[in-house]
Amino acid sequence: MNSLNNVIPNSVNKAAQPKIALIAEGGGQRGIFTAGVLDAWLEQDYDPFDLFIGTSAGSQNLTSFLARQKGYAKRLIRGLSRNKNFFQLGRGLIGKHIMDLDWYFDKTTEVNRSLDFKTAKNNLGDRELLITATNSRDRKPYFLAPTGESKQWRELLKASSALPFLYKQGVKLTPWMNTLAANEAELALEQVEPAVADFYLDGGLAAPLPVREAYNRGARKIVVIRTVDINFQVQSAWVNKLRAFVCASGYCPKTIDYLLQHEQAYQEELEFIANPPEDVEIIQIFATEKLHSKLLGSSDNDLRFDHKLGLQAGRAYLAEQNPQIWDHSHNQALQYCYN
Repeated sequence: MNSLNNVIPNSVNKAAQPKIALIAEGGGQRGIFTAGVLDAWLEQDYDPFDLFIGTSAGSQNLTSFLARQKGYAKRLIRGLSRNKNFFQLGRGLIGKHIMDLDWYFDKTTEVNRSLDFKTAKNNLGDRELLITATNSRDRKPYFLAPTGESKQWRELLKASSALPFLYKQGVKLTPWMNTLAANEAELALEQVEPAVADFYLDGGLAAPLPVREAYNRGARKIVVIRTVDINFQVQSAWVNKLRAFVCASGYCPKTIDYLLQHEQAYQEELEFIANPPEDVEIIQIFATEKLHSKLLGSSDNDLRFDHKLGLQAGRAYLAEQNPQIWDHSHNQALQYCYN
């Protein structure tokens, strides 16, 4: 058995003390709501978290939050994700990426769009950031830790956002990246067997809402920023959109298994949130009304509207929370819809 497979996908509870975790859900352009919440927190220098877990667009939002780049995610979603170079359905007919993540992340190396990975690493300190991705070979969720090196961090973000069919087979991460991403300090590198450089896909396929992962890693207060409606219970926003794309193209049999896996994983996480262990507090942050934006193809007005909803939700959360006081006896799962 390949020991690498045992190291990365599995949860390891290393916490001696209860942690406060922040989870950012994916959702494509709907992540601009999350960007608004985090921008509101940056306004007040609010960051009491010990553990961060981001899925897809959520991983990008958490990175810019740690980099203290207020407004960065909003600018990229409104700009790059709406650019015709990023998304063209017709490109799939000639064997190219429909969603060109290579172009997108190359743009983030430009001076005026640069992600400040150095600041993000410094602010992260000895805390933990995990970026979710799905291994296309074993279809398991992998929780990958950036080393701080910009190229590696950027590739993890790309892998976490690589939707099947839209970004062909996924992102090829080297065994070197995989080993470092395992983030298991107690395992020497020589104990990890060499592995094939697998392709990785969107983290939302296998870990759409990694609340259990946060709990298993010692988090006992878990804040989850959602990009769906408060009454949502079945599948995340991009599933129907992606299903329509792939089935119309004739690739449905190759991709439908991922969608079924996603729906099952999502339902399991919702059940955990609805019936949490007694020693955990789960807080969900939703928009006060239905988000206007979509996975892709949102108008600029819709994106502006949802970012404002995020700002409102983030500020309202701060008004309700005292970061200096945490009642450990409060153990029920909460879901807040902040005004």
